[in-house]
Amino acid sequence: MYNVKWRDMKLILVDDHRILIEGIRALLETAHEVLTTCTNPQQALLFIRQHEVDALITDYEMPGMNGIQLFEAAKSHNPLLKGILLSMHDERIVVKRALAAGMQGVLLKHVTPSELTMALDKISQGHTYISAELTQKVMQRDAANEMLSERERQVLQLIVEEKTNKQIAEILFLSERTVETYRKNLFRKANTNNIVGLLKYAFANKLIE
Repeated sequence: MYNVKWRDMKLILVDDHRILIEGIRALLETAHEVLTTCTNPQQALLFIRQHEVDALITDYEMPGMNGIQLFEAAKSHNPLLKGILLSMHDERIVVKRALAAGMQGVLLKHVTPSELTMALDKISQGHTYISAELTQKVMQRDAANEMLSERERQVLQLIVEEKTNKQIAEILFLSERTVETYRKNLFRKANTNNIVGLLKYAFANKLIE
């Protein structure tokens, strides 16, 4: 059984921002063997094909190939490879894609040293680890989506597009009074009394396109 502990693992770190990756390296190399750091996925893939690597810690957005694609390509060469994704994105789809690819962890890029260490410990025990902050944001967004009906989301989208009540009514085949009711309900659910607050709520919860 493949039960190498994280303290015995040979790690590779990948991020196209040198200053960030060196910061992570400084954090990890006191307890783990960091074989190398790479600033582009192609370089990392070549290294993995030529060396014995136990785990890949990678950024998500990189030129030419994202972190999930890099892990998939690397795993085809080394099926036992473990992976942690560091991402600026707090979207459910990113988490789902990473886990579907077989990665063991997904953390927000501004992860604290203590959480990164805890994530490595959890993964070493065979668990999957999702950043606590990431989980909270996804849950909050899901709750916000559930709070709005399909019609309310349609009205919200049109409000963001700066449509008037009359225009919204014509587009959705509603009366202006009904549109005004939807507008009031949206303000109430967003806990605001102005358009700026409503826009912040919509963007923060990714309720609009």
